Amino acid sequence: MKTRILLVCALLLTTCLVSAQSKRASRSPFLAFPRAAHEAGIERGTAPPNDNCADAQLLTVTSDCSAPIAGNNAEATTDGVDNLCDDPGADLLDVWYTFNSSTEDTVAITLANGPDMEDWAFVLYDGCAGTEVYCVIVPFSALNVPVSPDTDYWLRVYSNPTYGVGGSFTICVSTPVAVIPPPTNDECSGAVPQAVAIGNTVTFQGDNSGATDTEGLGQGSAWEAFTLSESADITIDYCGTAPAFPNFFVVLFPGCPLVGGIYPGSYNSTACTDGNWSMCFTGLSVGTYYYPVMAGVLSTGPYTLNVTAEPVGTNSVSNDECAGAVPLTSYTWCNPQTFTNGCASQSLPAVDCGFGVGAANDDVWYSFTATAPEMTIGGIPNGTMDIAMELFSGTCGSLTSIDCADVLGSGGTDTLVTSGLTVGNTYYLRVYDFRLQYAFLDPTYQLCLVEGSNINLSVGEAIAENVSALFPNPTTGDFRVQVDPRVTQVNIRVIDATGRTVFVLNERNALSGTVHVHAAGKLAPGLYTVRVNEGRTLSDTRLIIE
Repeated sequence: MKTRILLVCALLLTTCLVSAQSKRASRSPFLAFPRAAHEAGIERGTAPPNDNCADAQLLTVTSDCSAPIAGNNAEATTDGVDNLCDDPGADLLDVWYTFNSSTEDTVAITLANGPDMEDWAFVLYDGCAGTEVYCVIVPFSALNVPVSPDTDYWLRVYSNPTYGVGGSFTICVSTPVAVIPPPTNDECSGAVPQAVAIGNTVTFQGDNSGATDTEGLGQGSAWEAFTLSESADITIDYCGTAPAFPNFFVVLFPGCPLVGGIYPGSYNSTACTDGNWSMCFTGLSVGTYYYPVMAGVLSTGPYTLNVTAEPVGTNSVSNDECAGAVPLTSYTWCNPQTFTNGCASQSLPAVDCGFGVGAANDDVWYSFTATAPEMTIGGIPNGTMDIAMELFSGTCGSLTSIDCADVLGSGGTDTLVTSGLTVGNTYYLRVYDFRLQYAFLDPTYQLCLVEGSNINLSVGEAIAENVSALFPNPTTGDFRVQVDPRVTQVNIRVIDATGRTVFVLNERNALSGTVHVHAAGKLAPGLYTVRVNEGRTLSDTRLIIE
């Protein structure tokens, strides 16, 4: 993961946090940037005019950034050597700009991502094939960059597909922005811990303007701290911050200098009536905790931070532990029930079900009585949750793991088909999100329990694991999808192993009942999920590209 990981996982955090993200990569496991899910297609067909360094678009150094230049790298290709702050050999989606520094010895570069751009970075060179001058990953504010007066520079704006798709953005090169002195709590050691007792709330009033990234979290931050004299459930919220902060850190540290890292069981924007975010942490032990208030785009300035302590178990869902397992009823068809794992805590470590060990920091429990020797459990996220399921025999005090299921990618269906069950015996099911992150867009999911192994998983009208409607499979690229010939529009999305949409096709008329997908050369060899939306029916099918 190289330098980019060091930017966000300082000191001892690198191993413990990045390893848990290995299946579904992320730029930073610390940050939450809630926004609409990416739905735009990224099938590369028409490269932008400034796709190559030789065709760099001319920029002018302006006095401010009131009129930034719009760009888009969704269909860009790589044109440039490896840079020092990203993965070696990465297939970067880059576009190019050039400017003359005029009389300036420092310029401010402002790169702001649009809602469909999931990863963004820039590199500055002193020539089209020149020396790298400056490189930064995921900038959240204007950055002052030293330059030589009256010198031509080339600016490379890119996305690394390993961490997110490209898309729309704005770029601006201006005279230097004023440097604001950092706040007194710019470092975690500058935070003044406040005692919070169970049943009470402590409110911090602060300002993160000018905050720097002293702890290497990947973004500047001011620090607040609180002390618990007894174990408690903790809620941290930004209620009262005006304007509301859309970006925030989702990690709490149990010490300064920073050690470990604690993630919330869930977070939402509904608990605060003003659109601010709220996080819940379950069962924190006695001690002092440090929280960073991110200084990012639209999240810089005066803030209000509230820390509320409640008795342990107050915030947890009822089935947070095996003893509170929710009973599931079996049917001869998939009759799904909706659940959520909000503010759950870990009961057992995560398991490797074929795609690596994730993070079971939000596992919850269900139970059922076997009505047949072979039964199937369907797990269907309503949003971006990456469901993992583990099945146990025995009792809550003495469990034996007997099966598990975990498909690649978030937002996909999981099917756990298990056999050898004893009719009449009780079995326990553990469900969690593979990732450290919480599925904030829609944290709910559906479960259904069916006798036998041949079932359709339904959400709303229908969602099915359809293995016969796609051919050839495996394929070297092109394939066909069978659809209902009566539909007037079909949307086909190809999702890779990280849960990222890598190909989109909208077919307006499929009267033949077959849609031809021309993906040769656009998909690397590997395992994918093909999601077909026919309006009333949504189906997921596994696809192997050879």
